[in-house]
Amino acid sequence: MLLDQHGNPIKPADLKKEIAAPTAQGVRTIASGSQSWGLDPARLSRLLRSAQEGDPAAYLELAEEMEEKYLHYAAQLATRKRAVSGIAAQIVPASDDKRDCEIAEFVAQILPVVEDATFDILDALGKGFSGTEIIWDTSGLQWIPVRLERRDPRWFVFDKVDGRTLRLRHDEHSDGVALPPDKFIIHQSAAKTGLSICGGLARAASWAFLFQSFALRDWVTFIETFGKPIRLGRYEGAAATPADIDILIDAVQSLGTDAAAVLPKSMLIEFPEVQNARGDNQLWRLLLEYLDRQVSKLVLGQTLTADTGESGGGSYALGGVHNEVRMDILADDAKRFAATINRDLIRSLVNFNFPGVTDYPKYALRVEEPDDMTALIGIVEKAVAMGQPVSKKWFSEKFGIPLVEEGEGVLGVGALAKRSPMEGDPPGIAAHKADDSRAQSHAAGGYHPPLQQANLDRLEAETAPAIESWLKTIEAMLEAADSLEEFREMLLVAYPKLDATDMAETLAAAMTAMTYAGKSDVQDGK
Repeated sequence: MLLDQHGNPIKPADLKKEIAAPTAQGVRTIASGSQSWGLDPARLSRLLRSAQEGDPAAYLELAEEMEEKYLHYAAQLATRKRAVSGIAAQIVPASDDKRDCEIAEFVAQILPVVEDATFDILDALGKGFSGTEIIWDTSGLQWIPVRLERRDPRWFVFDKVDGRTLRLRHDEHSDGVALPPDKFIIHQSAAKTGLSICGGLARAASWAFLFQSFALRDWVTFIETFGKPIRLGRYEGAAATPADIDILIDAVQSLGTDAAAVLPKSMLIEFPEVQNARGDNQLWRLLLEYLDRQVSKLVLGQTLTADTGESGGGSYALGGVHNEVRMDILADDAKRFAATINRDLIRSLVNFNFPGVTDYPKYALRVEEPDDMTALIGIVEKAVAMGQPVSKKWFSEKFGIPLVEEGEGVLGVGALAKRSPMEGDPPGIAAHKADDSRAQSHAAGGYHPPLQQANLDRLEAETAPAIESWLKTIEAMLEAADSLEEFREMLLVAYPKLDATDMAETLAAAMTAMTYAGKSDVQDGK
């Protein structure tokens, strides 16, 4: 007899049938209401409090609507989910023992099943938890999961005592029923410490959703009204009858919709220009952009790789300053997801097929921080200068630069270093142009002897990457800052991360070389 981790008997027939499937009627239907319609601060407060007290259905409906109606939140949440689902998973054996390796190889066959369900399981990021039912195939000698079915979070309730244990809603039990063992993957997120229902990102983002819906509605109303001119109708005082006034009213209203109206000569319609109507129309834009930036911080931990346009984001150079926080979040999401899969799926799979095993293989998602390519190219340059062999194949793969094929033209510093006579100037003309350019430079006072010029060229080439990196970061800060004070704060934050080590070493070496070159020139009488 098979037993679960608590010693309860497991029935194979229960494993392969769907326990939490939707029903046409009852507590597990696909029908849902709308919580966003008429939402205001008081109602939102009641909704969140109700979820915390054990009735999360309305909150979960709102969380689902937010992903449909709040486009920025939906995009950022999807980005965070895909950051995890895009990581290649692997099964790590419990040891190097042959049997452990065989078990790991067997478990690895379910990776495609897990991969297909990863995005749905990560629904816990927004709502605080997700319940995924495992559909097992027990018809053969080996029991394996054939499907992982997402179940609507509204079909679950939390235990009234601990507020953490999930129970399945049931028509005959108001408090739900216990989930059978080895049948569900329960993934819980933790944006904050506390109850699982309070740990979803949607709880905090719901306030931004509420306020942006107000701002967007008012902005659209303003645009619709401002797009039409103000129509002022005038009639002849006491001489106008009520019927005449009704005619004038209809004419004024028609000009707002049909842009055409008919009225007697004795009546007049004016279009006064409102000079200050444009004054405050940017208030809604600023509020919406502010709320979107807060949501980006909440979901991704930063704004600069998330926001674009007038909000000051979209710069890769400046985004690199904040990238560490996002990597921390990604690593934590991956670790929590892997722990859930190991606890709720891998252990059950191994127990069903390899009885008596105590050391289990591990489902792992390895999060590797991207290389600093600027720093890496500096290391490569120094290594080559010191005589350290560097593989061309490795360099090509690391930097994404294809290897040069035989006879193919290659780029040099500022121009093609290798060209056929048909592609560029013949050798004689090229040499003449070089001599002419040098003569012009000498006449302008900018010519240097060959040795000095070579040193200056080398100094310029070696310091260019560092200076270019600094300039890109500073330019991005200027674009992102709304004021000089904000730019100053950005600069102070980024300054410690502007690596000047290579620049200092290069300048020190250049000063030493030029000092000795100057002494040599003096001794030679130049």
